[in-house]
Amino acid sequence: MVKTVLQLTVREILERPLFQKAEAIASEEALNRTVKWVHIMEVTQVGHLLNGHELILSTGIGWHDDEALSLSFLRQLIDSGASGLCIELGLYAKQPFDKMKELALRENFPLIFFHEEVRYIDITQDLHAHFIHQHHRMVSELESLSTELNQLLLSGKGLMSLLRLLHQMTGAQVAFFPLGAEAHFIPPMPKAKADRFYEQWIYGKMFADPQQKRMIAHRPILALDHLFADLLLQGKQELSEFQILALDRAATAIAQEMMRTKYMEERRRHKEDLWSVDWLSGKHSANEIRDYIRALKPAAKLTGAAVCLFDIGEAYKALTDKDDGSLIIQKNMVARAIFEGEGFLLLPLVLHGHIVFIALDQLGAVQYQERLLRSISRLQKTELHQEPAFFSSHIGIGSYITQLTNVQESYETAKETIAIQKDIGPLPSPFYHDLHLHKIIYTLKKADALPALMDEYIGPVVNSDLEKGGHLLLTLNVYLQLSGSKQETAKALFIARQTLYHRLDKLAALLGKDFMEPEKRLTIELALRAYQYMHGPIR
Repeated sequence: MVKTVLQLTVREILERPLFQKAEAIASEEALNRTVKWVHIMEVTQVGHLLNGHELILSTGIGWHDDEALSLSFLRQLIDSGASGLCIELGLYAKQPFDKMKELALRENFPLIFFHEEVRYIDITQDLHAHFIHQHHRMVSELESLSTELNQLLLSGKGLMSLLRLLHQMTGAQVAFFPLGAEAHFIPPMPKAKADRFYEQWIYGKMFADPQQKRMIAHRPILALDHLFADLLLQGKQELSEFQILALDRAATAIAQEMMRTKYMEERRRHKEDLWSVDWLSGKHSANEIRDYIRALKPAAKLTGAAVCLFDIGEAYKALTDKDDGSLIIQKNMVARAIFEGEGFLLLPLVLHGHIVFIALDQLGAVQYQERLLRSISRLQKTELHQEPAFFSSHIGIGSYITQLTNVQESYETAKETIAIQKDIGPLPSPFYHDLHLHKIIYTLKKADALPALMDEYIGPVVNSDLEKGGHLLLTLNVYLQLSGSKQETAKALFIARQTLYHRLDKLAALLGKDFMEPEKRLTIELALRAYQYMHGPIR
Protein backbone atom coordinates (compact mmCIF):
# COMPACT_ATOMS: atom_id res chain seq x y z
CA MET A 1 0.00 0.00 0.00
CA VAL A 2 1.24 3.49 -0.85
CA LYS A 3 1.09 5.68 2.26
CA THR A 4 0.52 9.03 0.58
CA VAL A 5 -1.73 11.44 2.45
CA LEU A 6 -2.13 15.18 2.05
CA GLN A 7 -3.22 15.61 5.63
CA LEU A 8 -2.15 14.71 9.14
CA THR A 9 -4.27 13.92 12.16
CA VAL A 10 -4.12 16.17 15.20
CA ARG A 11 -2.52 13.23 17.04
CA GLU A 12 0.28 13.03 14.45
CA ILE A 13 0.86 16.79 14.61
CA LEU A 14 1.26 16.64 18.39
CA GLU A 15 4.13 14.18 17.86
CA ARG A 16 6.13 16.65 15.78
CA PRO A 17 9.09 18.45 17.50
CA LEU A 18 7.51 21.91 17.67
CA PHE A 19 4.54 20.50 19.63
CA GLN A 20 6.49 18.52 22.21
CA LYS A 21 5.73 20.99 25.01
CA ALA A 22 2.15 21.72 23.97
CA GLU A 23 -0.86 20.81 26.11
CA ALA A 24 -3.84 19.23 24.26
CA ILE A 25 -7.37 19.36 25.57
CA ALA A 26 -9.00 16.79 23.29
CA SER A 27 -11.04 13.59 23.24
CA GLU A 28 -9.97 10.54 21.23
CA GLU A 29 -12.32 11.58 18.45
CA ALA A 30 -10.88 15.09 18.44
CA LEU A 31 -7.33 13.73 18.13
CA ASN A 32 -8.36 11.83 15.00
CA ARG A 33 -9.46 14.98 13.19
CA THR A 34 -7.55 15.50 9.94
CA VAL A 35 -5.56 18.65 9.16
CA LYS A 36 -4.98 19.67 5.55
CA TRP A 37 -3.56 23.16 6.11
CA VAL A 38 -2.34 25.56 8.81
CA HIS A 39 -3.55 29.13 9.15
CA ILE A 40 -2.67 32.00 11.50
CA MET A 41 -5.82 33.92 12.41
CA GLU A 42 -6.34 36.84 14.77
CA VAL A 43 -9.62 38.29 13.42
CA THR A 44 -12.83 37.38 15.22
CA GLN A 45 -15.15 36.96 12.19
CA VAL A 46 -13.76 33.88 10.49
CA GLY A 47 -16.61 31.82 9.01
CA HIS A 48 -16.18 33.04 5.42
CA LEU A 49 -12.39 32.71 5.50
CA LEU A 50 -12.09 28.95 5.98
CA ASN A 51 -12.51 25.95 3.69
CA GLY A 52 -12.43 23.29 6.41
CA HIS A 53 -9.75 21.01 7.90
CA GLU A 54 -7.47 23.93 8.90
CA LEU A 55 -5.43 23.99 12.11
CA ILE A 56 -5.79 27.55 13.42
CA LEU A 57 -2.92 29.31 15.23
CA SER A 58 -3.83 32.30 17.41
CA THR A 59 -2.41 34.51 20.16
CA GLY A 60 -5.92 35.56 21.21
CA ILE A 61 -5.20 39.23 20.69
CA GLY A 62 -8.67 39.89 19.29
CA TRP A 63 -10.79 38.00 21.81
CA HIS A 64 -8.76 37.03 24.90
CA ASP A 65 -10.38 39.55 27.28
CA ASP A 66 -13.98 38.94 26.19
CA GLU A 67 -15.46 35.57 27.14
CA ALA A 68 -18.51 35.92 24.86
CA LEU A 69 -16.28 36.91 21.94
CA SER A 70 -13.89 34.01 22.62
CA LEU A 71 -16.78 31.53 22.61
CA SER A 72 -18.14 33.08 19.40
CA PHE A 73 -14.69 32.76 17.80
CA LEU A 74 -14.47 29.09 18.79
CA ARG A 75 -18.02 28.35 17.63
CA GLN A 76 -17.25 29.85 14.21
CA LEU A 77 -14.19 27.61 13.87
CA ILE A 78 -16.22 24.52 14.77
CA ASP A 79 -19.05 25.40 12.40
CA SER A 80 -16.61 26.12 9.56
CA GLY A 81 -15.08 22.65 9.80
CA ALA A 82 -11.71 23.68 11.22
CA SER A 83 -9.68 20.84 12.70
CA GLY A 84 -8.31 22.49 15.84
CA LEU A 85 -7.21 25.68 17.60
CA CYS A 86 -3.72 26.39 18.94
CA ILE A 87 -3.42 29.21 21.52
CA GLU A 88 -0.19 30.74 22.71
CA LEU A 89 -0.50 31.62 26.41
CA GLY A 90 1.43 34.64 27.53
CA LEU A 91 1.28 38.24 26.41
CA TYR A 92 -2.42 38.24 25.46
CA ALA A 93 -4.22 35.02 26.23
CA LYS A 94 -4.03 33.81 29.80
CA GLN A 95 -5.68 30.92 31.61
CA PRO A 96 -8.32 29.92 32.51
CA PHE A 97 -10.42 29.24 29.37
CA ASP A 98 -12.98 27.10 31.17
CA LYS A 99 -15.95 27.95 28.93
CA MET A 100 -13.91 27.39 25.77
CA LYS A 101 -12.66 24.04 27.12
CA GLU A 102 -16.22 22.94 27.93
CA LEU A 103 -17.42 23.85 24.43
CA ALA A 104 -14.44 22.17 22.74
CA LEU A 105 -14.86 18.92 24.70
CA ARG A 106 -18.59 18.90 24.02
CA GLU A 107 -18.00 19.30 20.26
CA ASN A 108 -14.96 16.94 20.12
CA PHE A 109 -12.85 19.88 18.95
CA PRO A 110 -9.17 19.94 19.99
CA LEU A 111 -7.67 22.88 21.88
CA ILE A 112 -3.86 23.03 21.98
CA PHE A 113 -2.09 25.39 24.41
CA PHE A 114 1.52 26.58 24.17
CA HIS A 115 2.71 27.58 27.63
CA GLU A 116 5.92 29.05 26.24
CA GLU A 117 6.49 31.50 23.44
CA VAL A 118 6.48 29.70 20.08
CA ARG A 119 7.21 30.93 16.57
CA TYR A 120 4.07 30.31 14.57
CA ILE A 121 6.08 30.91 11.40
CA ASP A 122 8.16 27.82 12.24
CA ILE A 123 5.01 25.72 12.71
CA THR A 124 3.49 26.85 9.40
CA GLN A 125 6.77 26.24 7.55
CA ASP A 126 7.13 22.78 9.08
CA LEU A 127 3.60 21.63 8.32
CA HIS A 128 3.29 23.31 4.93
CA ALA A 129 6.60 21.77 3.85
CA HIS A 130 5.18 18.39 4.84
CA PHE A 131 1.96 18.96 2.86
CA ILE A 132 3.82 20.23 -0.22
CA HIS A 133 6.24 17.32 -0.08
CA GLN A 134 3.32 14.93 0.21
CA HIS A 135 1.62 16.60 -2.76
CA HIS A 136 4.69 16.10 -4.96
CA ARG A 137 4.95 12.54 -3.75
CA MET A 138 1.28 11.96 -4.48
CA VAL A 139 1.66 13.24 -8.04
CA SER A 140 4.59 10.89 -8.51
CA GLU A 141 2.67 7.94 -7.08
CA LEU A 142 -0.36 8.70 -9.27
CA GLU A 143 1.86 8.80 -12.34
CA SER A 144 3.30 5.45 -11.30
CA LEU A 145 -0.21 4.08 -10.83
CA SER A 146 -1.28 5.31 -14.28
CA THR A 147 1.77 3.64 -15.82
CA GLU A 148 1.02 0.33 -14.11
CA LEU A 149 -2.65 0.51 -15.12
CA ASN A 150 -1.65 1.10 -18.75
CA GLN A 151 0.81 -1.80 -18.64
CA LEU A 152 -1.92 -4.09 -17.33
CA LEU A 153 -4.28 -2.91 -20.08
CA LEU A 154 -1.67 -3.62 -22.74
CA SER A 155 -0.79 -7.01 -21.26
CA GLY A 156 -4.41 -8.16 -21.49
CA LYS A 157 -4.40 -9.57 -17.96
CA GLY A 158 -8.02 -8.63 -17.51
CA LEU A 159 -10.28 -6.76 -15.16
CA MET A 160 -9.32 -8.47 -11.91
CA SER A 161 -5.68 -7.38 -12.23
CA LEU A 162 -6.84 -3.74 -12.33
CA LEU A 163 -9.00 -4.20 -9.24
CA ARG A 164 -6.15 -5.89 -7.36
CA LEU A 165 -3.78 -3.03 -8.25
CA LEU A 166 -6.28 -0.46 -6.98
CA HIS A 167 -6.49 -2.31 -3.66
CA GLN A 168 -2.71 -2.67 -3.46
CA MET A 169 -2.13 1.05 -4.05
CA THR A 170 -4.86 2.32 -1.71
CA GLY A 171 -5.08 -0.35 0.98
CA ALA A 172 -8.87 0.06 0.85
CA GLN A 173 -11.69 -2.40 0.21
CA VAL A 174 -12.56 -2.51 -3.50
CA ALA A 175 -16.09 -3.45 -4.63
CA PHE A 176 -17.03 -3.83 -8.29
CA PHE A 177 -20.67 -4.25 -9.37
CA PRO A 178 -21.06 -4.91 -13.11
CA LEU A 179 -24.63 -4.65 -14.41
CA GLY A 180 -26.19 -8.06 -14.87
CA ALA A 181 -23.10 -9.94 -13.66
CA GLU A 182 -21.50 -11.18 -10.44
CA ALA A 183 -20.07 -8.66 -7.97
CA HIS A 184 -16.33 -8.73 -7.13
CA PHE A 185 -14.67 -7.78 -3.84
CA ILE A 186 -10.90 -7.23 -3.40
CA PRO A 187 -9.93 -8.53 -0.90
CA PRO A 188 -12.70 -11.16 -0.78
CA MET A 189 -15.46 -10.69 1.80
CA PRO A 190 -17.39 -13.41 3.65
CA LYS A 191 -20.57 -14.08 1.68
CA ALA A 192 -22.96 -12.71 4.31
CA LYS A 193 -20.96 -9.48 4.63
CA ALA A 194 -20.62 -9.15 0.85
CA ASP A 195 -24.37 -9.64 0.35
CA ARG A 196 -25.12 -7.02 2.99
CA PHE A 197 -22.66 -4.57 1.37
CA TYR A 198 -24.24 -5.10 -2.06
CA GLU A 199 -27.75 -4.75 -0.66
CA GLN A 200 -26.86 -1.43 1.03
CA TRP A 201 -25.56 -0.14 -2.30
CA ILE A 202 -28.54 -1.30 -4.34
CA TYR A 203 -31.09 0.19 -1.93
CA GLY A 204 -29.23 3.48 -1.52
CA LYS A 205 -28.37 2.97 2.15
CA MET A 206 -24.60 3.18 1.68
CA PHE A 207 -24.33 6.94 2.26
CA ALA A 208 -27.08 7.30 4.87
CA ASP A 209 -24.55 7.65 7.71
CA PRO A 210 -22.46 10.87 7.26
CA GLN A 211 -19.46 9.23 8.95
CA GLN A 212 -19.66 6.21 6.64
CA LYS A 213 -20.14 8.49 3.63
CA ARG A 214 -16.67 9.98 4.20
CA MET A 215 -15.19 6.47 4.18
CA ILE A 216 -16.69 5.46 0.81
CA ALA A 217 -16.19 6.79 -2.71
CA HIS A 218 -18.03 5.68 -5.84
CA ARG A 219 -17.32 6.02 -9.53
CA PRO A 220 -19.68 4.87 -12.32
CA ILE A 221 -18.03 2.94 -15.15
CA LEU A 222 -19.34 4.69 -18.26
CA ALA A 223 -18.71 3.92 -21.91
CA LEU A 224 -20.54 5.32 -24.93
CA ASP A 225 -22.67 7.32 -22.46
CA HIS A 226 -24.00 4.11 -20.93
CA LEU A 227 -23.51 2.74 -17.40
CA PHE A 228 -21.79 -0.66 -17.41
CA ALA A 229 -20.74 -1.02 -13.76
CA ASP A 230 -20.18 0.69 -10.39
CA LEU A 231 -16.78 0.87 -8.68
CA LEU A 232 -16.57 1.55 -4.94
CA LEU A 233 -13.70 2.14 -2.54
CA GLN A 234 -14.20 1.79 1.22
CA GLY A 235 -11.54 2.87 3.70
CA LYS A 236 -11.17 2.14 7.40
CA GLN A 237 -11.28 5.88 7.99
CA GLU A 238 -11.96 8.97 5.88
CA LEU A 239 -10.56 8.42 2.39
CA SER A 240 -7.52 10.51 1.49
CA GLU A 241 -7.19 12.63 -1.63
CA PHE A 242 -4.69 10.13 -3.02
CA GLN A 243 -7.14 7.25 -2.61
CA ILE A 244 -9.91 9.18 -4.37
CA LEU A 245 -7.64 10.22 -7.25
CA ALA A 246 -6.39 6.64 -7.55
CA LEU A 247 -10.04 5.54 -7.78
CA ASP A 248 -10.58 8.01 -10.65
CA ARG A 249 -7.64 6.61 -12.62
CA ALA A 250 -8.66 3.02 -11.96
CA ALA A 251 -12.24 3.75 -13.08
CA THR A 252 -10.97 5.13 -16.40
CA ALA A 253 -8.75 2.08 -16.93
CA ILE A 254 -11.59 -0.31 -16.05
CA ALA A 255 -13.91 1.46 -18.51
CA GLN A 256 -11.26 1.00 -21.22
CA GLU A 257 -10.84 -2.68 -20.32
CA MET A 258 -14.60 -3.30 -20.37
CA MET A 259 -14.89 -1.51 -23.71
CA ARG A 260 -12.03 -3.59 -25.13
CA THR A 261 -13.53 -6.84 -23.85
CA LYS A 262 -17.02 -6.04 -25.05
CA TYR A 263 -15.71 -4.81 -28.38
CA MET A 264 -13.78 -8.04 -28.98
CA GLU A 265 -16.81 -10.06 -27.89
CA GLU A 266 -19.03 -8.04 -30.22
CA ARG A 267 -16.63 -8.59 -33.15
CA ARG A 268 -16.78 -12.32 -32.52
CA ARG A 269 -20.56 -12.18 -32.42
CA HIS A 270 -20.58 -10.05 -35.55
CA LYS A 271 -18.86 -12.91 -37.38
CA GLU A 272 -21.50 -15.33 -36.11
CA ASP A 273 -24.38 -13.42 -37.68
CA LEU A 274 -24.67 -16.08 -40.40
CA TRP A 275 -26.03 -18.49 -37.79
CA SER A 276 -28.77 -16.00 -36.90
CA VAL A 277 -29.54 -15.45 -40.61
CA ASP A 278 -30.09 -19.20 -40.99
CA TRP A 279 -32.27 -19.17 -37.87
CA LEU A 280 -34.44 -16.40 -39.34
CA SER A 281 -34.76 -18.57 -42.45
CA GLY A 282 -36.04 -21.51 -40.40
CA LYS A 283 -32.97 -23.71 -40.97
CA HIS A 284 -32.17 -24.67 -37.36
CA SER A 285 -33.76 -27.40 -35.28
CA ALA A 286 -34.95 -26.96 -31.70
CA ASN A 287 -31.86 -28.79 -30.37
CA GLU A 288 -29.49 -26.62 -32.41
CA ILE A 289 -31.17 -23.46 -31.15
CA ARG A 290 -31.09 -24.68 -27.56
CA ASP A 291 -27.38 -25.61 -27.74
CA TYR A 292 -26.45 -22.29 -29.34
CA ILE A 293 -28.24 -20.22 -26.70
CA ARG A 294 -26.75 -22.32 -23.90
CA ALA A 295 -23.31 -21.55 -25.27
CA LEU A 296 -24.14 -17.83 -25.16
CA LYS A 297 -25.73 -17.85 -21.69
CA PRO A 298 -25.83 -21.19 -19.87
CA ALA A 299 -28.26 -19.98 -17.17
CA ALA A 300 -30.76 -18.39 -19.57
CA LYS A 301 -34.39 -19.48 -19.06
CA LEU A 302 -36.20 -18.34 -22.18
CA THR A 303 -39.98 -18.08 -22.36
CA GLY A 304 -40.39 -16.64 -25.84
CA ALA A 305 -39.02 -14.21 -28.39
CA ALA A 306 -39.92 -11.39 -30.74
CA VAL A 307 -38.03 -9.90 -33.67
CA CYS A 308 -37.58 -6.12 -33.77
CA LEU A 309 -36.69 -4.47 -37.07
CA PHE A 310 -35.29 -0.99 -37.59
CA ASP A 311 -35.49 0.27 -41.16
CA ILE A 312 -32.22 2.19 -41.45
CA GLY A 313 -32.77 3.33 -45.03
CA GLU A 314 -30.19 5.98 -45.98
CA ALA A 315 -28.17 5.24 -42.84
CA TYR A 316 -27.42 1.79 -44.30
CA LYS A 317 -24.71 3.40 -46.44
CA ALA A 318 -22.92 4.54 -43.26
CA LEU A 319 -22.68 0.90 -42.22
CA THR A 320 -21.55 -0.46 -45.58
CA ASP A 321 -18.93 2.28 -45.86
CA LYS A 322 -17.38 1.11 -42.58
CA ASP A 323 -15.33 -1.89 -43.61
CA ASP A 324 -14.51 -2.88 -40.05
CA GLY A 325 -18.14 -2.69 -38.88
CA SER A 326 -17.05 -0.67 -35.83
CA LEU A 327 -20.07 1.63 -35.90
CA ILE A 328 -22.69 -1.11 -35.65
CA ILE A 329 -20.54 -2.97 -33.13
CA GLN A 330 -20.64 0.05 -30.82
CA LYS A 331 -24.40 0.39 -31.31
CA ASN A 332 -24.91 -3.30 -30.53
CA MET A 333 -22.85 -3.05 -27.33
CA VAL A 334 -25.14 -0.34 -25.99
CA ALA A 335 -28.29 -2.11 -27.22
CA ARG A 336 -27.34 -5.38 -25.48
CA ALA A 337 -26.87 -3.62 -22.16
CA ILE A 338 -30.20 -1.76 -22.45
CA PHE A 339 -32.27 -4.77 -23.53
CA GLU A 340 -30.68 -7.06 -20.95
CA GLY A 341 -31.69 -4.53 -18.31
CA GLU A 342 -35.31 -5.18 -19.34
CA GLY A 343 -34.98 -8.96 -19.24
CA PHE A 344 -34.08 -9.71 -22.89
CA LEU A 345 -31.13 -11.64 -24.27
CA LEU A 346 -30.36 -9.82 -27.51
CA LEU A 347 -28.99 -11.23 -30.79
CA PRO A 348 -28.46 -8.29 -33.18
CA LEU A 349 -27.47 -8.33 -36.86
CA VAL A 350 -27.79 -6.24 -40.02
CA LEU A 351 -29.79 -7.83 -42.84
CA HIS A 352 -31.28 -6.45 -46.07
CA GLY A 353 -31.24 -2.80 -45.03
CA HIS A 354 -32.59 -3.51 -41.54
CA ILE A 355 -31.04 -3.72 -38.11
CA VAL A 356 -32.53 -6.94 -36.76
CA PHE A 357 -32.86 -7.61 -33.03
CA ILE A 358 -33.87 -11.11 -31.98
CA ALA A 359 -35.10 -10.31 -28.47
CA LEU A 360 -35.17 -13.50 -26.41
CA ASP A 361 -37.46 -13.01 -23.42
CA GLN A 362 -36.27 -14.23 -20.00
CA LEU A 363 -39.18 -12.84 -17.96
CA GLY A 364 -42.24 -14.21 -19.74
CA ALA A 365 -44.75 -12.47 -21.98
CA VAL A 366 -46.11 -10.37 -19.08
CA GLN A 367 -45.61 -6.69 -19.97
CA TYR A 368 -43.22 -7.66 -22.74
CA GLN A 369 -44.61 -4.84 -24.94
CA GLU A 370 -43.88 -2.22 -22.26
CA ARG A 371 -40.41 -3.63 -21.70
CA LEU A 372 -39.61 -3.66 -25.40
CA LEU A 373 -40.87 -0.11 -25.88
CA ARG A 374 -38.83 1.12 -22.88
CA SER A 375 -35.73 -0.52 -24.32
CA ILE A 376 -36.27 1.05 -27.74
CA SER A 377 -36.99 4.47 -26.21
CA ARG A 378 -33.77 4.37 -24.18
CA LEU A 379 -31.86 3.23 -27.25
CA GLN A 380 -33.23 6.13 -29.29
CA LYS A 381 -32.17 8.58 -26.57
CA THR A 382 -28.56 7.40 -26.88
CA GLU A 383 -28.39 8.74 -30.44
CA LEU A 384 -30.08 12.11 -29.96
CA HIS A 385 -28.30 14.75 -32.08
CA GLN A 386 -26.21 12.01 -33.72
CA GLU A 387 -25.91 11.31 -37.42
CA PRO A 388 -26.72 8.83 -38.71
CA ALA A 389 -29.56 7.76 -36.38
CA PHE A 390 -30.26 4.05 -36.78
CA PHE A 391 -33.15 3.51 -34.37
CA SER A 392 -35.42 6.47 -35.04
CA SER A 393 -37.10 5.55 -38.34
CA HIS A 394 -39.76 2.88 -39.04
CA ILE A 395 -39.86 0.15 -36.38
CA GLY A 396 -41.56 -3.21 -36.75
CA ILE A 397 -42.04 -5.73 -33.95
CA GLY A 398 -43.17 -9.17 -35.08
CA SER A 399 -45.37 -11.76 -33.42
CA TYR A 400 -44.38 -12.94 -29.96
CA ILE A 401 -43.51 -16.63 -30.34
CA THR A 402 -43.08 -19.23 -27.60
CA GLN A 403 -41.49 -21.91 -29.82
CA LEU A 404 -38.04 -20.66 -30.83
CA THR A 405 -38.15 -22.69 -34.04
CA ASN A 406 -40.88 -20.26 -35.15
CA VAL A 407 -38.67 -17.17 -35.05
CA GLN A 408 -39.02 -16.91 -38.85
CA GLU A 409 -42.71 -16.11 -38.30
CA SER A 410 -41.82 -13.22 -35.99
CA TYR A 411 -39.25 -11.97 -38.53
CA GLU A 412 -41.71 -12.06 -41.45
CA THR A 413 -44.45 -10.30 -39.47
CA ALA A 414 -41.95 -7.62 -38.34
CA LYS A 415 -41.09 -7.02 -42.02
CA GLU A 416 -44.79 -6.78 -42.80
CA THR A 417 -45.22 -4.18 -40.04
CA ILE A 418 -42.43 -2.09 -41.59
CA ALA A 419 -43.94 -2.45 -45.08
CA ILE A 420 -47.37 -1.29 -43.89
CA GLN A 421 -45.85 1.79 -42.27
CA LYS A 422 -44.05 2.62 -45.50
CA ASP A 423 -47.46 2.60 -47.16
CA ILE A 424 -49.46 4.59 -44.62
CA GLY A 425 -46.89 6.26 -42.33
CA PRO A 426 -45.83 5.57 -38.71
CA LEU A 427 -48.29 3.61 -36.58
CA PRO A 428 -49.14 4.45 -32.95
CA SER A 429 -48.04 0.92 -32.01
CA PRO A 430 -45.25 -0.86 -33.95
CA PHE A 431 -46.47 -4.35 -32.89
CA TYR A 432 -47.78 -6.70 -35.58
CA HIS A 433 -50.62 -7.99 -33.43
CA ASP A 434 -52.01 -4.42 -33.19
CA LEU A 435 -52.38 -4.05 -36.99
CA HIS A 436 -55.83 -5.68 -37.19
CA LEU A 437 -57.47 -4.66 -40.52
CA HIS A 438 -54.13 -3.50 -41.91
CA LYS A 439 -53.01 -7.15 -42.01
CA ILE A 440 -55.93 -8.12 -44.28
CA ILE A 441 -55.53 -5.08 -46.52
CA TYR A 442 -51.77 -5.64 -46.87
CA THR A 443 -52.37 -9.28 -47.82
CA LEU A 444 -54.89 -8.17 -50.46
CA LYS A 445 -52.40 -5.59 -51.72
CA LYS A 446 -49.67 -8.22 -52.11
CA ALA A 447 -52.17 -10.32 -54.09
CA ASP A 448 -52.99 -7.25 -56.22
CA ALA A 449 -56.64 -7.63 -55.15
CA LEU A 450 -57.23 -4.14 -53.74
CA PRO A 451 -58.12 -2.38 -57.02
CA ALA A 452 -60.81 -4.96 -57.84
CA LEU A 453 -62.23 -4.80 -54.29
CA MET A 454 -62.45 -1.01 -54.30
CA ASP A 455 -63.80 -0.84 -57.85
CA GLU A 456 -66.58 -3.37 -57.18
CA TYR A 457 -67.81 -2.05 -53.83
CA ILE A 458 -67.12 1.70 -53.77
CA GLY A 459 -66.01 2.42 -57.34
CA PRO A 460 -69.37 3.97 -58.43
CA VAL A 461 -69.28 6.34 -55.44
CA VAL A 462 -65.69 7.40 -56.09
CA ASN A 463 -66.44 8.03 -59.77
CA SER A 464 -69.57 10.03 -58.93
CA ASP A 465 -67.59 12.31 -56.60
CA LEU A 466 -64.92 12.83 -59.25
CA GLU A 467 -67.46 13.68 -61.94
CA LYS A 468 -69.76 15.90 -59.89
CA GLY A 469 -67.49 17.13 -57.09
CA GLY A 470 -69.76 15.57 -54.50
CA HIS A 471 -69.21 14.25 -50.97
CA LEU A 472 -70.84 10.84 -51.23
CA LEU A 473 -67.70 8.86 -50.25
CA LEU A 474 -67.23 10.96 -47.11
CA THR A 475 -70.94 10.60 -46.29
CA LEU A 476 -70.75 6.82 -46.74
CA ASN A 477 -67.66 6.59 -44.54
CA VAL A 478 -69.13 8.66 -41.67
CA TYR A 479 -72.53 6.93 -41.94
CA LEU A 480 -70.95 3.49 -41.53
CA GLN A 481 -68.63 4.65 -38.73
CA LEU A 482 -71.69 5.89 -36.81
CA SER A 483 -73.48 2.56 -37.30
CA GLY A 484 -76.14 4.02 -39.62
CA SER A 485 -77.36 6.74 -37.24
CA LYS A 486 -78.85 9.43 -39.47
CA GLN A 487 -79.07 12.03 -36.73
CA GLU A 488 -75.43 11.60 -35.64
CA THR A 489 -74.24 11.48 -39.26
CA ALA A 490 -75.97 14.75 -40.20
CA LYS A 491 -74.55 16.37 -37.09
CA ALA A 492 -71.00 15.09 -37.82
CA LEU A 493 -71.18 16.31 -41.44
CA PHE A 494 -72.74 19.69 -40.47
CA ILE A 495 -75.61 19.17 -42.95
CA ALA A 496 -79.39 19.18 -42.70
CA ARG A 497 -81.21 15.89 -42.18
CA GLN A 498 -82.98 16.34 -45.56
CA THR A 499 -79.62 16.75 -47.33
CA LEU A 500 -78.39 13.52 -45.73
CA TYR A 501 -81.52 11.67 -46.91
CA HIS A 502 -80.88 12.90 -50.43
CA ARG A 503 -77.27 11.62 -50.30
CA LEU A 504 -78.30 8.26 -48.88
CA ASP A 505 -80.77 7.83 -51.74
CA LYS A 506 -77.93 8.46 -54.19
CA LEU A 507 -75.71 5.91 -52.36
CA ALA A 508 -78.50 3.32 -52.54
CA ALA A 509 -78.82 3.94 -56.26
CA LEU A 510 -75.06 3.55 -56.79
CA LEU A 511 -74.36 0.65 -54.38
CA GLY A 512 -77.72 -1.08 -54.25
CA LYS A 513 -80.49 -0.75 -51.71
CA ASP A 514 -78.96 -3.64 -49.73
CA PHE A 515 -75.66 -1.77 -49.02
CA MET A 516 -76.45 -1.78 -45.27
CA GLU A 517 -77.03 -5.54 -45.14
CA PRO A 518 -74.41 -7.06 -42.74
CA GLU A 519 -72.20 -8.96 -45.18
CA LYS A 520 -72.26 -6.33 -47.91
CA ARG A 521 -71.79 -3.54 -45.41
CA LEU A 522 -68.75 -5.32 -43.94
CA THR A 523 -67.20 -5.65 -47.40
CA ILE A 524 -67.91 -2.00 -48.20
CA GLU A 525 -66.20 -0.98 -44.94
CA LEU A 526 -63.20 -3.10 -45.89
CA ALA A 527 -63.12 -1.39 -49.30
CA LEU A 528 -63.24 2.02 -47.56
CA ARG A 529 -60.31 1.04 -45.33
CA ALA A 530 -58.44 -0.14 -48.40
CA TYR A 531 -59.12 3.20 -50.09
CA GLN A 532 -57.74 5.04 -47.05
CA TYR A 533 -54.75 2.69 -46.99
CA MET A 534 -53.96 3.56 -50.61
CA HIS A 535 -55.01 7.24 -50.77
CA GLY A 536 -54.99 8.56 -47.19
CA PRO A 537 -57.91 9.93 -45.11
CA ILE A 538 -61.28 10.48 -46.77
CA ARG A 539 -62.21 14.17 -46.67
